[in-house]
Amino acid sequence: MPEMPEHQENPNPRISLFRNFVALVGAEAFSKVITFGAFAYLARICGPAGFGYVEWSAAILMCASLIVDQGFSSYGAREIAKDPGSTVKYVAEIVSARFLLAALSFAAIVAFAFAFVWEESVLKLVLAYGLSLWTLPLLLQWVFQGHDRMKLVAITQLIRQTVFVAVVITLVRRADDLVFVGFAELAGVTVAAIFSLWAYRRFFAGKVWFKPTISKQLFFEGTPIGLSQGFWVLRMFGATLILGLVASAEDTGYFAGAMRIFIALHTFVFLYYFNLLPSLSRAWVDGREQFGWLFQRSIRIVVAACVVVGSVWYLLAPTMMTVSYGGSFLNGASALQWLAGAWIAAAISGHYRFGLVAAGQQKKEMFTSALGALVVVILIPFGYLNGGPAGAASGVFFAEVSVLISSWLLAKRTLFGVPSMIENANRHLFGGAAETPR
Repeated sequence: MPEMPEHQENPNPRISLFRNFVALVGAEAFSKVITFGAFAYLARICGPAGFGYVEWSAAILMCASLIVDQGFSSYGAREIAKDPGSTVKYVAEIVSARFLLAALSFAAIVAFAFAFVWEESVLKLVLAYGLSLWTLPLLLQWVFQGHDRMKLVAITQLIRQTVFVAVVITLVRRADDLVFVGFAELAGVTVAAIFSLWAYRRFFAGKVWFKPTISKQLFFEGTPIGLSQGFWVLRMFGATLILGLVASAEDTGYFAGAMRIFIALHTFVFLYYFNLLPSLSRAWVDGREQFGWLFQRSIRIVVAACVVVGSVWYLLAPTMMTVSYGGSFLNGASALQWLAGAWIAAAISGHYRFGLVAAGQQKKEMFTSALGALVVVILIPFGYLNGGPAGAASGVFFAEVSVLISSWLLAKRTLFGVPSMIENANRHLFGGAAETPR
């Protein structure tokens, strides 16, 4: 086993990473359990068709929210991790830019809703969801991420999801109450934003506030990351949005139910890299030996987890669908099995994608996400027309595989000391004989 290279600023990065990850996973696990319970509750009340409407509306919000973020969160976290003294500067720039983008995004939702939504109840739901865009700019988890204060990130997420679930359970009693799901999202984001503002002033800014300001550098650096995240959302949440335009409400509900499970489990993949990104960014600055060591150790852990989780997921997919949503959702089990493969591909590709971002190569990472989004747009309608919800899910699978292959090829050429996917798999499966010397 290789020893860790010296790192003067953080002598025990493994301990710090582990503690941060435990905090994030603990909070996210609780949040996902209660949130998933709320959506399972909605599915049983509304049935496949009504549930399809809820998930379709949520997908619209997720796509619009990416206009607000525009990659600024990852960019700000990366820069703060490199220079903590720049915190106030980046908060001023990013919050100002995101409020401008919130106005643009909300206008886009309103235009889309009146152009494509015909049922009044669904129209109200989409517009209620859209109101939360106005408080999204004040969610400052990225600041806490840049400072490695993952407990604050975890608390913010707990508050957001707990409030959302409480409003859903309290106010939604029948299918006609779906508009309250949108107001639940608004309440959750607003309360979480209030907490994150308090934490920012308490721990990082003191009496310093921010004045509105816009930076060209922010858009130059952040936009490629934002486009990449937009392509990611198109692959994940946009998949339901695309299918809803060509499929029946029932089939959309089956597919959305499988995607809800997929996205819930994919959250832990995202959290892993969310936690890893500041360390990768500092390691890249410290030297490629440190970067290569951290990368190699991480990918071995992820490959092992993928083998176990993917196998169990595939075998238990029918049970997962019926237990979660009821027997009427069994038709979505085959779609969920395809998504097990998509989860594995996404979990492995994260090393190469986030490695490129940490090294300042976000434009190359953006290319891989764009490729995956293009595959989704083409294969989901094609797959659905030829194989129903399972065929649509196969489109998500092939999209994630294309991201994995393209990101591996780009990272192998760009990042010195990054071992290939095949080399790392061999090391994990056949022991440490092939371990590179330190």
